[in-house]
Amino acid sequence: MTLATKNFVAHARVEGQDDPHGTKWALLGTTTLYDLSDEKLGSNSTLQIPLSTFKFLEVTVDSAVKPSDVKNGTAGATRAQKAVWREVTSLSKLEQRGKETVISFDVPANTPVERLTLDIDPAQPNFCRQVQIRGGKDEPYSTDQISRIHMLRNGQKVDVERTSIELCGNCQRTLRAVIQNGDDPPLKITGAHLQQWERRIYFDSDAGERPWVYYGDEKLGAPEYDYGKLFQKSAAVQAVALDPEVNNAAYIPRPDDRPWSDQHPALLWIAILAAVVILGSLAVRSLKTTAKPVS
Repeated sequence: MTLATKNFVAHARVEGQDDPHGTKWALLGTTTLYDLSDEKLGSNSTLQIPLSTFKFLEVTVDSAVKPSDVKNGTAGATRAQKAVWREVTSLSKLEQRGKETVISFDVPANTPVERLTLDIDPAQPNFCRQVQIRGGKDEPYSTDQISRIHMLRNGQKVDVERTSIELCGNCQRTLRAVIQNGDDPPLKITGAHLQQWERRIYFDSDAGERPWVYYGDEKLGAPEYDYGKLFQKSAAVQAVALDPEVNNAAYIPRPDDRPWSDQHPALLWIAILAAVVILGSLAVRSLKTTAKPVS
């Protein structure tokens, strides 16, 4: 919802019904809406409810928000599945630069990262800080916000804890998170971690069979298997660990199909220089034989 009022805390209740004149509305959830502009702790005007198919939704907000304060509202649907995260790397450097806290990471080559998680001292009081994600050459990637709000205002309780930031996925070798502290003291950060979604490979295997995973040929396209087209995740799936990586002893390199000039660039330049020298010599000789003495 878009609200015109500021500095408030309110509770909103969402109910659903197919008949707008019906008497039995299904409760879908409650959300705490707030705007803490005076405290510079941000705001929230988004109501989260489970996926539903009701034709009509009714939102009831308590007296902290008046009907004239509601400008408009939109609804959307997303299907969320709890992600399994793997840690990629921890912070390599943390420093204070004036009013900014800069956290630098060395990202392994060709490694996707999708989330930055900060460990902040539980004793840290309420905060709301802007965080800029930058590359190794200080180029901006994105801007997000972290916050911790545990307070009671006008009898209404606000509990917010958001210390993770979604990332682009494809980052350079150096990544920086720049926290804008303003005139407040720096946050008490005890740890910072880059994380990625856990990637899984599913395959069908007979008991006792030892499957192999081959990779590295950039010219090969993606494989196509019936299993992938007809895949249905089974509740009995079992996780297996990969053995240490080894070179394929049966690997035969592909023949070099590049043009001759790409395979032998040095010989090509030698041939060009020789041609220039020969043509230059012929030109000089031609000038000498055709030149007439001046009487």
